[in-house]
Amino acid sequence: MWCFLMNVAPVVIFKTLAESFYEATLLMVVYSRCNGTRDNITHNGMQSESAQFYLIYYIISYLVPLLPAMFLGNLADRSSYKILTVIPLLGYLLGRSFLLFTEIFELPIYVMFIGNTITGLCGGYPAYWTGISAITALRSTNNNRSVRLSSMDFTSGMAALLGSILSGHIFMVKNNHTGLPITVLCLTLYTLSVVYSAFIMKYPSVTGSEKKRLLPSPSEEKDMRAIFYLFAAANIFYLGMLGGENVISLFVLKPPLSWDAVWVGYGNAAANMMYFTSFLGVLIGSKYLSDTSLIHIGIVSNCAGMVMMASVNQTYLFFVARGVMMFSCVPLPTMRSQLSKVTDEASYGYTFAWMQSSTAFMSVISTIVFNSVYPITLEWYSGFCLLLSAGISLLSMLPTCFFHFRMKQIGYARISEE
Repeated sequence: MWCFLMNVAPVVIFKTLAESFYEATLLMVVYSRCNGTRDNITHNGMQSESAQFYLIYYIISYLVPLLPAMFLGNLADRSSYKILTVIPLLGYLLGRSFLLFTEIFELPIYVMFIGNTITGLCGGYPAYWTGISAITALRSTNNNRSVRLSSMDFTSGMAALLGSILSGHIFMVKNNHTGLPITVLCLTLYTLSVVYSAFIMKYPSVTGSEKKRLLPSPSEEKDMRAIFYLFAAANIFYLGMLGGENVISLFVLKPPLSWDAVWVGYGNAAANMMYFTSFLGVLIGSKYLSDTSLIHIGIVSNCAGMVMMASVNQTYLFFVARGVMMFSCVPLPTMRSQLSKVTDEASYGYTFAWMQSSTAFMSVISTIVFNSVYPITLEWYSGFCLLLSAGISLLSMLPTCFFHFRMKQIGYARISEE
């Protein structure tokens, strides 16, 4: 019983399931509202309006939490890591409640911007995942820390997979497909995550000596060139991958696929299945391949799948493309593992905070670029943004090669040797 109460996995499961239900419902509600804004609106018009909504929505999601997350992180170091779970999860509960109000009172869909801002002001995803990572790291040793941290990504991915499969079916229950049942279930799961993290879960205590060990040490000599290569590779790959994934969520709603909520759920499940296949890829491949080879396999897998996705005109081809992308989740965790090997352990928090901040900023750029280009290219080739995604992601192979050559000069241990 004590081990269960010390486990952070239930929080991850509750929150991820809730988020899967919320994202699927929001997508269908936004698309439905865009369909009802004007008479005789075309599918391309609905796609353009939806893209404009998500452009603003994602910018709020990525930018607003940055300063609150940094503040909560500093506050948690002085008091308790409970701050990094309870406050962000409470923000999710309050912010996501606006979707329920929007459906019940038929409010304009842009009211969701207010809810998203509330979630961001409470730290949002950056603060929440920082808390999960910090708690997991404190309960692990140097030898098993990579596995423990990876297990949280795996748990989140599997919960998202289950949520994606269920979301479409639950969305279609009663109320003329308005999404009220799944929204209520979503908020219930958020409530469970808040209650568990606030009153049930036991948090690790950090002694003064441990805090000193975990704090960044400016005097430590770092290989800044290697760190720069990893930051560049991670951000370039994330820029392309995220842009493509954001476009895919709209791409499947228009002809020739014209998916409903059930198929959207299956599509999201196929995307989340990549966490499982990527985990297996690293687990098995690390015994025989270098980290750089694993990263390149993941990059090529993602790019090949995006190129194939650009010409998808039947549902089964979508899932074939997702199959090609089975190792797309390998690069980023492997890059984080590489980063941990070129920085001192006492600087992990400081270094990873900068990594997360840089990828959050890159998320804003990706959203602006892809959600602006996508409506423009709908008339002549709707798959252009997916090709653009593949091209940008492929560029990330250059800094990984530079990093590989850099490590040959100073020596470097593979993941499998940890």
